[in-house]
Amino acid sequence: MIRRLSIVAIAAIAAACSQPEEPAASIEPAAPAAPSPISQAYVAEVQDYWSGGAAVTAEEVINLVGLNGPAGAIEELGSDQPRSRWNTVMSGIASADPAWLGVAAALEPGVTGPSADSLDGVLKAALAADATATLRVLEPARQRLSPQAVCASDEAETVAALRPSVDAVSDPALEAKKAACLEAMVG
Repeated sequence: MIRRLSIVAIAAIAAACSQPEEPAASIEPAAPAAPSPISQAYVAEVQDYWSGGAAVTAEEVINLVGLNGPAGAIEELGSDQPRSRWNTVMSGIASADPAWLGVAAALEPGVTGPSADSLDGVLKAALAADATATLRVLEPARQRLSPQAVCASDEAETVAALRPSVDAVSDPALEAKKAACLEAMVG
């Protein structure tokens, strides 16, 4: 009798711990659409500009921010030096990889002058590369990471590169950011 209860108890525990099956119709947002050719060209141009930097990973940059604060990390990365780790960071952010977008969010409070201009430019490239991932890290209350700041452009070429990617965002949770972004595009 005890053995039978043990087997029943084990089966009940296993059933309680197992993952429930997904319903046939999942409500997850669709995968992002591939960037348009003009968006891809824009991203490639920005990444080419920032190529050739010294090696650094997103995790290493996050650690630098933790140790030195955002401004100290930017200085440590050599934002004012050619072919520095800063170049690698900018190229990484332009790729719209979520880890590098997290780096952008961590560095944003410390950017000023030329480093701020650099971050603004690569965030636009990230938006062209993967608008869904980029819109997820944007916050209306952040100076350089607001949809209005990242999406703002009065250059027709930049708007032509960004708009198709932003228009393709279908995640309902990003609708307000998407609308603010499209509104900020002037060109």
